[in-house]
Amino acid sequence: MSFTLRHRWVALAAVVAIVVLGGAYAVRLALHRAADEDAGWLDSLEPVQGQWVSSTGFARDGSSPWAAPVRVSVDGDELRFDVGCNRLTATATVDHHRLQSERGVMSTLIGCPPEVAAHEAWIAALVADHAQVQLKGSTEGMMFSLTSDAGWIGFLRD
Repeated sequence: MSFTLRHRWVALAAVVAIVVLGGAYAVRLALHRAADEDAGWLDSLEPVQGQWVSSTGFARDGSSPWAAPVRVSVDGDELRFDVGCNRLTATATVDHHRLQSERGVMSTLIGCPPEVAAHEAWIAALVADHAQVQLKGSTEGMMFSLTSDAGWIGFLRD
């Protein structure tokens, strides 16, 4: 009888150990997934469809690349940037959280003041550099951002 009781205790201890270890693994996996989701990395442009306006950003060279807000419209796989002079357009997909634009950025050819032309070139460089795409909460609401070697820019819903 004590032999059978001992087997039951061993079996119960084994079940408890499996449940505890399984629970710990599930919590670890959930925390890892939550951290990835919290980063807000995007795998498509679907969550950012619509109109956005720049809130903040910086160029990696330390300059302030804009004098006026940048507006971006995301319509399907098309990004349309309005920097204040020319209209910049890119057809893009997102692969591994990065913009992919086979044709690059197209632009109208209006002669712009030098500071606006520099601003447009900076936006085009973000796209050409396969910017990382992120959607994350901020103190001002949901922020859609582009990050590359050229710099970083954050957009809020317009």
